[in-house]
Amino acid sequence: MRMSQVNDERKAICKGGHFSVSEQNLREYVAQLERRIVELEAELSIAKAQAQDQVHHLQTVLSLMTQVNASLDLNTVLTSIMSAAEILTNAEASSLLLYDPETDELFFEVATGEKGESVRQIRLKRGQGIAGYVLEAGEPILVDDVAKDPRHTKIVDKQSGFVTRNLIAVPLRIDETIKGVLEVLNCRSGTFTQGDVNELMAISSLCAVAIDKAQSHQALQDLFWDLVRAMVSMLDARNPYTRGHSERVTDFSIAITRELGLNEADCERIRLSGLLHDIGKVGVPDAVLLKEGRLTDEEFALIKLHPEIGYRILAPIKQMKPYLAGVRYHHERLSGRGYPLGLKGDEIPLDARIIAIADVFDALTSDRPYREALDPETSIDIIRKDVPNDIDPNVFAAFLRAWEKGEIVEQKRRPPVPSPFAIMDESLK
Repeated sequence: MRMSQVNDERKAICKGGHFSVSEQNLREYVAQLERRIVELEAELSIAKAQAQDQVHHLQTVLSLMTQVNASLDLNTVLTSIMSAAEILTNAEASSLLLYDPETDELFFEVATGEKGESVRQIRLKRGQGIAGYVLEAGEPILVDDVAKDPRHTKIVDKQSGFVTRNLIAVPLRIDETIKGVLEVLNCRSGTFTQGDVNELMAISSLCAVAIDKAQSHQALQDLFWDLVRAMVSMLDARNPYTRGHSERVTDFSIAITRELGLNEADCERIRLSGLLHDIGKVGVPDAVLLKEGRLTDEEFALIKLHPEIGYRILAPIKQMKPYLAGVRYHHERLSGRGYPLGLKGDEIPLDARIIAIADVFDALTSDRPYREALDPETSIDIIRKDVPNDIDPNVFAAFLRAWEKGEIVEQKRRPPVPSPFAIMDESLK
């Protein structure tokens, strides 16, 4: 009952300016007030819940904005988008398909849920499936009953074992360019609403910009790594006996790093340090570097300069600071008998101790002008003799674990590495 009705009732029991209230009227009046209080409490509870939902949604959007603006890693950006989309729409699962302009197809970059990983290889042509329709139309779509929609392709559900009941799909657009399609699947509370569509469209432009920024960063990263590998490959190719050496040392070093329990950031640092560890050999004369016989003391002294040369090449580059330790100190030994500075024990950074074992193992298991490659077991025994005097025992133990798991694959068991000069000659024919 509204307050106006209560007021009318109050007037009805008021006569000549005096209240004439019977016990029955009073009881009814109190009961009406109590009912109204209950109604108001219910309305307040609903309003409070709606306000809490709005606050939660705002917090989700703000959190998404913070995460995608703070990260240039594509996987981190996409995972943040998916999580926010599911929270905003109360969805069981979600998927994000990126657009490949070269093939004019969508591919599943991320799909959540128990079977999400199984759809990663599926590609949808423009117009194929509901996501393909959204790519073609450029507009969002809400499907209440997916099974009855003729645009639905069963390929995805068949591959994943997931049963899609309903979904929303929205384009991720920057101006006229569609970067991908975001889908949320199976509303936990029954069916999706137009409000859910509006929620996703509200974040779609932000998501598209974040994806574009992350993809551009990834393209620059890929270009950087390609250039580093090309440079290292050309350097290694000066000597046919060291072709592929830097790549193998890098692979071994990363395997050791993971066995030591270090994180992916450490692995990435080791990756670049490993690739560049011999860059200083660019300053060693060919007459020494390519000599087929054993080196004289004077020639070996020139070889021993390469860690310091590499350091001096890279040190002026501010961004190279984290990688200098592996380049400069990978020939140092715990006993102090290494070079170029004769560091001892803990004076030698961990990165250098890791690369040292990888470098020695690859040298022993690779052919040299004066000897054939040693087998892995013999090489490991030789390294073991230098533990703990010269070789870090913890790093050596990690190396052995990686070897036993098959993560250390020496030169003889790898495909031949083609010479970059041969590839260049072939391309010019």
